[in-house]
Amino acid sequence: MQRGNPAHRSRTISSQIVATVSGAILLIMSPVMGVQVSNKVIAWGENTPEWNRVLRTGALREGCSDPPGGCAEYAQKISRSQGVDKVFLAILLKPDQTPSYMSAYSQLSLNHPALYEVGFDDFVGQCERQKLAMPAMSALLDEIARELKSANQKLNFGITIYEDELSSSRFPLSSLDEQFQKSIDFVHLYPHYRRESPSFSTAVQQTRQIFPSAKIVAGVYAYDRRDYLPCARGDSAPCTKQEELSLFAQSIKERYAMLGNSGVEWIEFYPGDFGTESHWQQWKQPRMCNPQRLQECVENTIAMREVVRETLSPSAKSR
Repeated sequence: MQRGNPAHRSRTISSQIVATVSGAILLIMSPVMGVQVSNKVIAWGENTPEWNRVLRTGALREGCSDPPGGCAEYAQKISRSQGVDKVFLAILLKPDQTPSYMSAYSQLSLNHPALYEVGFDDFVGQCERQKLAMPAMSALLDEIARELKSANQKLNFGITIYEDELSSSRFPLSSLDEQFQKSIDFVHLYPHYRRESPSFSTAVQQTRQIFPSAKIVAGVYAYDRRDYLPCARGDSAPCTKQEELSLFAQSIKERYAMLGNSGVEWIEFYPGDFGTESHWQQWKQPRMCNPQRLQECVENTIAMREVVRETLSPSAKSR
């Protein structure tokens, strides 16, 4: 097997992983039964048709660094191919370019109905890279927000925030201009670590205090992150295999329990690639998964998706 080019693997999972997943499923099943998730799942990337039926995928999230015309066409095309009617588009933040791009997206959205949101992934990181003082940063963001609504007030503005950034002094979100804070329609709220403190519900409350008009997209990392980050902030140790799977199951439980209330409007899976896990392009990066662990990374990722399957469709049988 060549590095970065994993061969197609059987979806058979080892007995140890099956046992771990079974325990995780028992942990999450009863509290989330009856939760209405139909068409409230966003996948970051494409999935197989079978998985889109299981997920009841309602939208896709995609990154695009091309000019607006090409990105809008791409959003329209991928929405048709995946059978959804909404695309959340993530673009790059560039002071000399983004305001005019946002104006173009506003106009394009009028005849590209799949274009549901335009915004920024890794919002804090992108802002910090501009090296602007907070007043200048706020002025730029205010302009961007105005331009996005200039031709279509219904086009949504979204940002990705990581839970540990909500109280960070390095880039205090509460110091952003109040008008900009009110302009955010969706916050895609993701954990950085498997073991986060405080709880997701507390993070949602903090987010809504800073961005009072925003609805929350509950972000979930549905892949093995043991090589990417330690298990908890301030610790150098990765999660054990048991922790990786059980903490994932707990995060699903907590987020699905909040779906439809407390301002939690969607649940979002990164990555998508449900049903094609071994072909995920990011496996080519050693930081995402040590090449020596590639088989285990793929198997653990598939195991997480089986937790998702049983949560959404408890009567469905794994294939």
